[in-house]
Amino acid sequence: MDERRIKPRWQINQGAELTVEDGVKAIHCVVEDISPAGMRISLNRNLFDEVFTDFNLVLDEDFEFNVSAHVAWRDAAYEKNIYGLSFNRIDESVKNGISEYVKKNFPGVLVKQWWKGI
Repeated sequence: MDERRIKPRWQINQGAELTVEDGVKAIHCVVEDISPAGMRISLNRNLFDEVFTDFNLVLDEDFEFNVSAHVAWRDAAYEKNIYGLSFNRIDESVKNGISEYVKKNFPGVLVKQWWKGI
């Protein structure tokens, strides 16, 4: 499959907590890949696409953010629901924070992505 994204996504497979609807109990999910433009998450629950119009994501105790996204695609595999999200509303500081988070915690994926373009 040809990559159509302008910005590459970094595969991190990081456990996270997703909170929707003004603080309803957090839902455990896995951020499979992420970029400043969007992400792919998987979770054991099936969610309506509308819940992603305003949500908070906690990647670790030092990094969490609030964004709005639309569901670009969805799939189900191995009893997981997988969502491809494209951010609609994201602060510039969060975009920078995502890049810094990946750089700090997953330096190998940045090198791998850089070499992929050569």
